[in-house]
Amino acid sequence: MSDTIEVFFATNRDHLPDERPPFGTTFHRQGAAYYRVGKAVVTNADGGYKLSHTEVAAETAAGGGDDTDPEVKLGSHAIFAEIKRRIREDGRDLIVLIHGFAADFETAPERAAELAEKYLITGKDGQARRPVVFAFSWPANGRSIPFVSYISDRGDAARSGDALARLFLRLCDFLVTEARENRRQRDDAARQRHAPCPNRIHLVAHSMGNWTLRHGLQGLIAERGADRLPSVFDNIFLMAADEDADALADSAKLALLPRLGNAVHVYHSKDDRALVISDTTKLNPDRLGQMGPKDMDAVDEKVIAVDCRHVDSTEFLHANHQYYRLREAVIADVRQVLAGLAPGEIDGRTETDHPNRYIIARPGTE
Repeated sequence: MSDTIEVFFATNRDHLPDERPPFGTTFHRQGAAYYRVGKAVVTNADGGYKLSHTEVAAETAAGGGDDTDPEVKLGSHAIFAEIKRRIREDGRDLIVLIHGFAADFETAPERAAELAEKYLITGKDGQARRPVVFAFSWPANGRSIPFVSYISDRGDAARSGDALARLFLRLCDFLVTEARENRRQRDDAARQRHAPCPNRIHLVAHSMGNWTLRHGLQGLIAERGADRLPSVFDNIFLMAADEDADALADSAKLALLPRLGNAVHVYHSKDDRALVISDTTKLNPDRLGQMGPKDMDAVDEKVIAVDCRHVDSTEFLHANHQYYRLREAVIADVRQVLAGLAPGEIDGRTETDHPNRYIIARPGTE
């Protein structure tokens, strides 16, 4: 049995229109800050997710130009408008995914499609709906050669922060423009067409995608200022974060991330072998995805830490690093967060030594 899932995407990878898929392992030809957007179709055949089709949105008007030219019709505007239609018509939320280390272009929409089917969101009417999904793909090289690929991907993840910041700013500009159009219109049908969307946007960053998120946040701060960061997201999930354990307490890292949303959820495991390797062999300090925030009293009260040490195990080669999408206990926890339950109301977790620290119970002991 097979199913097809639509995935929207943005990528700052090099566009290779004559190849399949049409994006490579290097940056956009105009630089790391530039990106293209589009739609993909992913097929799920008995749990195996496979990219089957990619459609890149046009970025240039008849006269040519690049996406900094005000006369150019931006592909991002068209994609955002289509996403808004999907959300409004179907009553669904949007989930944005930033992938991690050693992922080729195909991985981003395939992982997003998997989350679309697993992170079902139960509304106030009691119905569970598949979210609309959007993947940001930075040019990880798709290989897991020790050290060399890791260092390469870490540098590319950091350089991709500017593209991520520009994408977030474009989204904010789109939302502001729609609100202005709604107020300007006199016709009821036109006003409804530009009405603000009542549904929510969530962000999921996995592994080294959190490093890209840090640099994207710093890009937003440089552009907007710390006091004018847009609150775009409802829930922000930092999954198995390959980021410093003190990141959420350091304004030069991720301390201002809670200003972008209503809650930041840090899912971590001390037994995450991928992060142990990052810590001990790549000369990185303690990782956020291992023990959670180093000092909970030093982080924003919106930050919730969820210990997954009892529910992190999957296949050996996954190194206890893929539980966010493969372990039912973690997926069930996320679904309850997305349904709007308070941290202390979520089945399967218990509070630990701090009111904002929880642990998902060992299977069979809930």
